[in-house]
Amino acid sequence: MWYFAREAADAAAHAGARAASVSGAAGGAGQEAADQYLARLGTGTITRYSVEEQDTATTVTVHVTAEVPNVIPLPGFAPTVDVTVTRGKERFTTPNSP
Repeated sequence: MWYFAREAADAAAHAGARAASVSGAAGGAGQEAADQYLARLGTGTITRYSVEEQDTATTVTVHVTAEVPNVIPLPGFAPTVDVTVTRGKERFTTPNSP
């Protein structure tokens, strides 16, 4: 279950970074895309998650943390996944303005 949850979180972070890196993307587009991805795919393998999006002038970073159901009843054992994806933003340049 942990492996599937990690793959779902990774795919959601990539989907969010891809959505937010498009030229002219609205603020929060990455977080919304990652939330939608996890809402469709992560049910059953992820009990709770959070998505954070950070933008700079040239990059976008989407950070997903998620809790995985504990199928091994060990005291203090709380499986989680933590994925961060950074992607360059699309931008158009000319020879005079890099």
